[in-house]
Amino acid sequence: MPAVDLSILNNRIQSLQLYRSDPEIYLHKLEDLLNLYSTEKIKLGETIALQTLLPQKNVPNLVLEKVVETFPSLTQDFPENVIFIIDSLWKREELEFKLLAIRLLLCLPAERTDEISKRLPQWIASTDEEILHQAILTQLPLSHKNTSPNMQSFIERLIQTEDAELRRLAFCTLARVIEQKYFFDLPWVFSLLTPFLEDASIKTYGMLNPVITVLIKKSEIEAVSFFHDIYCHTGSLKAKKYIRKITPLFTPENQKYLIEVLQKE
Repeated sequence: MPAVDLSILNNRIQSLQLYRSDPEIYLHKLEDLLNLYSTEKIKLGETIALQTLLPQKNVPNLVLEKVVETFPSLTQDFPENVIFIIDSLWKREELEFKLLAIRLLLCLPAERTDEISKRLPQWIASTDEEILHQAILTQLPLSHKNTSPNMQSFIERLIQTEDAELRRLAFCTLARVIEQKYFFDLPWVFSLLTPFLEDASIKTYGMLNPVITVLIKKSEIEAVSFFHDIYCHTGSLKAKKYIRKITPLFTPENQKYLIEVLQKE
């Protein structure tokens, strides 16, 4: 099976960097680069994204990843150009350009988190393409490893929205963030979840369950303590009903502990 010539690709990527100072020329050269590898994905036997109505250039994944590797330096060296490039990429119809727009947006430094918060909800609301939603969901928890407060603020904003799709994304992102090795702010998670537990229903179980699962894996002791306190101090019958439903997710020892609490009710 043929493969992308890495040496030639690297040279082309280096050549692309020469045009970063002019965003319009950079975009033109980027398109030229992708056109050079158009349909190569098929020749390489890579999986084609079928569940999308967006046109595709079928550029190999390696080519896209090599372009993405240059994004951190692009955001640092030419910050005044990046937003124009991001918005221009997103406006393009092809899947590859939109995926690159997502990756470049999420490369922005912490001081520009407002640009992320401004665009992502708009992007999510403007498309029902699941492949783009998944790209955001995959990359978002990884984008601010060292700027956790900014990520938390973003999740809080999404989770309070009335838009069902944005709220679903917020819960999915929250679950991904909890899974990250760098994340330990569980009190913030508990505070965020409490009002949703107190108003839990069949409609919200699907959003809550993945978060609760990773929360238990992260720290079962803290999770048990949290649900114990909620059960003992809340006046919400909905919260108590939900806690009874998730008790089997715990280890036998902690199940026994929670059941004893439940039986005192």
